[in-house]
Amino acid sequence: MEDKILDKINSPDDLRAIPESDIPKLCSEMRDFLVENVERSGGHLASNLGVTELTVAIHRVFDSPRDHIIFDVGHQAYIHKIITGRKAFFSSLREPGGLSGFTNMSESKHDAFGAGHSSTSISAALGFAEADALAGSDAYTIAVIGDGAYTGGMVHEALNNCRSDLKLIIIINENRMSISKNKGAFASYLAKVRISKGYRKWKSGASSFLNHVPLIGKPLYKALSYTKNKIKKLVYPSNYFEDLGLYYIGPVNGNSYTTMEKALAEAKRLGKCTVIHAFTKKGKGYEPAEKSPDGFHSVASKEMDQKTLHGVFADELINLAEADKNIVAVTAAMGMGTGLNAFGEKYPHRYFDVGIAEEHALTFSAGLAAAGLKPFVAIYSTFLQRGYDNIVHDIALQKLPVRIMIDRAGIAVADGATHHGIFDVAFLSHIPNLELFAPVTYGSLCEAIRYAKKSEAPVAIRYANSAQKIDIRDKFYKDGNYSRFGVIADYEINNAPDCVFVSYGNITSNVIKAQKILESEGIRTGIILVEKIKPYRDSVSHVAEYLLGVKKVLFVEEGIKNGGYSMITESKLKENGLIAKEVITKIVAIDDNFVIPTEKCDIYDYIGLSAEKIADAMKHLI
Repeated sequence: MEDKILDKINSPDDLRAIPESDIPKLCSEMRDFLVENVERSGGHLASNLGVTELTVAIHRVFDSPRDHIIFDVGHQAYIHKIITGRKAFFSSLREPGGLSGFTNMSESKHDAFGAGHSSTSISAALGFAEADALAGSDAYTIAVIGDGAYTGGMVHEALNNCRSDLKLIIIINENRMSISKNKGAFASYLAKVRISKGYRKWKSGASSFLNHVPLIGKPLYKALSYTKNKIKKLVYPSNYFEDLGLYYIGPVNGNSYTTMEKALAEAKRLGKCTVIHAFTKKGKGYEPAEKSPDGFHSVASKEMDQKTLHGVFADELINLAEADKNIVAVTAAMGMGTGLNAFGEKYPHRYFDVGIAEEHALTFSAGLAAAGLKPFVAIYSTFLQRGYDNIVHDIALQKLPVRIMIDRAGIAVADGATHHGIFDVAFLSHIPNLELFAPVTYGSLCEAIRYAKKSEAPVAIRYANSAQKIDIRDKFYKDGNYSRFGVIADYEINNAPDCVFVSYGNITSNVIKAQKILESEGIRTGIILVEKIKPYRDSVSHVAEYLLGVKKVLFVEEGIKNGGYSMITESKLKENGLIAKEVITKIVAIDDNFVIPTEKCDIYDYIGLSAEKIADAMKHLI
């Protein structure tokens, strides 16, 4: 069997040591490695296949970690991880305690900056570049950002602050949408000319010659430069980056190693802030991913239930929108992830995908609501954090009926700390005028959506990225009467057991398992399921009704403990005298922790929320 070049690559130094003639074969081997590993473990495939040559070129031209390489989001950094010594860990990709699916500073010295959210790379890279300038360092900072991330507002804020004399190189990786008018054969030709050695040599020589001609040299050079720029603007309009004073190279073929190497070498030679506009093919080298880049953007390690909570949300919204023409849907570049792409297909003029701009999505929805429409804006829990001020200032303060659908609530097992939806209940609980629901079944989710449609105040509805939990449905809604949704228990008010769990969300499934463990040991317990969290005055009073005669209460929450549902409810129960003083209470939740395991583990066991640990926590109260 022929030896693989990839087997020799364990560091950027190894990569720079191989002859350039081996690069095409190496890139092919890297793609095969990615397909084999990512299709087994799950992860982002198409975007990584597309940046293979681009990433190899970066590491051949620059010296990581002395030069800082920053990938936006990080889900296009798998080739970077392979080059920087992490090949052997790909079997643990996206497992708790394993190789992160994103860049992670604690994972490698070559990950200059951690990322899991979009549009942060240029701001961070600018920070590195300014720090190097202050330190007198000649290190370069390279930011790699996709055209999708370019829709985020932070990108433009950062670009507005870039100084032309910084050793900062921004690579715009365009693999789907256009961000520039400079397309076509002429623009491509100009890009090739600008990075050619002949052009650089001629330009440098002409400048030197004219500037040394006595009397007329310098004025003549200035006149020629002025004339050249005038002509250039007539046939080759200046773009956004050049108008900001940044040097622009592009568009270039990002899937051509030699072209990318020349572009990067020229940017490095210039020694100033440069934008390289590269085109890459998403899914490059793997036919299924090339034909369906969206389908292979994120590959699941196993098939999910075809029916999910966000799918039910989309179906219900489509049904309601047929009778109510004021219903509109908003997403921040997550049409497929939230299920709203189906709404967009049915009602294209009432569907708004605003790009990766959560803040704008929320305030835009507030404007829609103020104008009399009924907006449903779907945002992942982890991304909703970006829009806190917009919720407070633009929605809740003005009591505008925006329906905020919070997808991916709870622990994100594969994506890790950057994507855990564990903070939304805590930060939404303190905002006046806003109601918060946490339905866990298809039926109760539909009830919540119908309620929100009629509401004249803002409503937030959180749910997990999963199918409904059958054990929760069968325990609390076996009769199919979802109108009872709110605060319900698996026992009658006048027949409460001594020990009761209080929970919300999908973690209630683990509570049910814990209940069965205790039952097998002769310990009777009850469960209170909370699906209407806020207003707290209502939910707490309903919980209190079920706690009459109860002696032990264990709150179980798949969310941050500080300021969360359990802490607020426990406090209000005690402060308002709604439970007897002798009642013993305890909270099992995520205690001041981002949930970052350092070893492979069951993540729920790691944070004390496995069925066994929940059962043990109750036994410690008894």
